[in-house]
Amino acid sequence: MQKFQFSLAKVLDVRWTAEEDAKQAYAAAQQALFEKEAQLQVLQQEKNELMDIPEIGINRMQVRYWYLMELERQTALAKQQLVQLQQAVEMALTTFIQAQKERKILEKLEEKQYEAYLLDEKREEQKMLDEMGIREKLIM
Repeated sequence: MQKFQFSLAKVLDVRWTAEEDAKQAYAAAQQALFEKEAQLQVLQQEKNELMDIPEIGINRMQVRYWYLMELERQTALAKQQLVQLQQAVEMALTTFIQAQKERKILEKLEEKQYEAYLLDEKREEQKMLDEMGIREKLIM
């Protein structure tokens, strides 16, 4: 009997590649999210440190106020971007999970086809053994 060959092997390879791509996209989205969270933390820390500095003079108070307003703007923008990045991470995870499911479906199909192949191989072997047994009885 011929060697087992999965009929959808190329499709399975494509699914493996799609899963790896989805995994890398998920990792990249997570990395971007972590970086944005770190940036937001730095902005908030800078704002807190600025609030602890005592003010001397009206000009310095005005400059500090403007700088605080800019930090607030940047913080708000970073929070918006953080929400968008969280959504992107969720979408990337969903895509990765779907790609994983599609690959596993094909792997299960391959396993079933291999089991059927082994069963057929055993049947063929048993058939040959039975024929050899019958021939031996006829010869004796």
